[in-house]
Amino acid sequence: MNSIVTEIVDILKSETNIIKREKALVVFLLSLIRKLMSLALEQLDQELSESMKKQGYQMEKKNQRSINMAFGEVTYARRRYVKAGQESRYPLDELMGFDKYKHYSVLTVRNILEVSSVATYRNTALAVNYLSGFNISHAQIGNLVKAAGQKIKDQQEADSRYDAQTAKKKATVLYLEGDGVMIKGTQGRLEFHRYQVCEGVRNVTCKRRERVNAKEFVSLSRLDALNEAKEYLANTYDLTNTLIISNADGGAGYTKKDFEEIVGRCSKHEHFLDVFHLNKKIKDRLCFAPELQGKLIYALEFKYDRDLVNTILDTAESKLIDELDTAQNHEPLTRLRSYIDRRWDDIKPFKMRDLKVAKAIGSCESNHRKYTYRVKGQGKYWSEAGAEGMLRILTCIKNRDLERWLNSDFETGKLISLDRKKLQTAARDSLKRRHETHIGIQHGALTTEVAGGSYLSKFNRMLNHINY
Repeated sequence: MNSIVTEIVDILKSETNIIKREKALVVFLLSLIRKLMSLALEQLDQELSESMKKQGYQMEKKNQRSINMAFGEVTYARRRYVKAGQESRYPLDELMGFDKYKHYSVLTVRNILEVSSVATYRNTALAVNYLSGFNISHAQIGNLVKAAGQKIKDQQEADSRYDAQTAKKKATVLYLEGDGVMIKGTQGRLEFHRYQVCEGVRNVTCKRRERVNAKEFVSLSRLDALNEAKEYLANTYDLTNTLIISNADGGAGYTKKDFEEIVGRCSKHEHFLDVFHLNKKIKDRLCFAPELQGKLIYALEFKYDRDLVNTILDTAESKLIDELDTAQNHEPLTRLRSYIDRRWDDIKPFKMRDLKVAKAIGSCESNHRKYTYRVKGQGKYWSEAGAEGMLRILTCIKNRDLERWLNSDFETGKLISLDRKKLQTAARDSLKRRHETHIGIQHGALTTEVAGGSYLSKFNRMLNHINY
């Protein structure tokens, strides 16, 4: 310890420039930590040898490996063990969670992903290179995002991810919302889909509220997001006595029928047409009569009076005279009538449905911001793998379970009773063709009359001669 302190004092005395002095100090301390970590790993590897011998493994050789940790690149030697009929193992790597062929520890990956969720890949690389003990390029960060996103997706879609969950929660009411967002892709436009579930809202401050036990599901595939939300509700909640309140814009994939597929059996399901989208639709379709827009919104949202709505729409139609009498005005009005007629039941206001719960819907649009701020604007174009990876990471950060999904101990293969190798072997065995008894086959021979038969017959006689 005294020698280390002496070296630090020497560094402080040797440099007069304040910045250079601190840089030299950081380099020394990080180098010291890496050396200590290397020695600690090799000592731990030595302690694991006795356990491996008891399991019937023998040490084959020692290999050197380098891995980037939060404080820099650590190089260490570890033992490789072999056993007849088993795969070779590196117990130290297994204990530390250092995946095969990976160059970054789990904590390092977590830190990089957290930064990349709020900054571009180039800015993330800049931050990592300045604040950590190793360097990384923006392309490598992109690859980490894709790999981590795929790993998270595989685990979140695994059939057995809820096997360890025994008891189901009971909730008086659950609020379910969904919507889609368009983003730019390298091969055209992409759309990601969001579903969010919560048990209500609570006041954090006098001006701020937050959702209770909120959970979000996001994917480029609407069916994937829908199935994940469906599995979550089915395995987490007992919906027998639960009121489900859903809210959406009524677009393709976000109708009451789609939400009923997610919910399944419950006490009662009330579906609402999102007010924000309803008002936007009214303003777009009645652009030729702005003085009637507010009246129609009032008639729908506050009065819910069918006769009053029809009167306002008839008044709008009566205005289509002279210069307003165009197909561009008639068609939107006709479509607006049809839109209101199809969704009349879903437009019914919350206070008129006699629901004995608080209103906690309508936050889906505002909760898009965590995603849209990162994946939209500033000339961003996404590949499907990159977009899916980033969306999965953002979702995990919102759900506060990123570490859970990245942890090497939580893998799809460990959620099932058979490990991956045994499962693959069982699958191959089930697909093998079994021997079947046949009546027999007819034997024949090629003659010299067949084209090329003389050569084939000579070759056949040579083979017979070799066999005998």
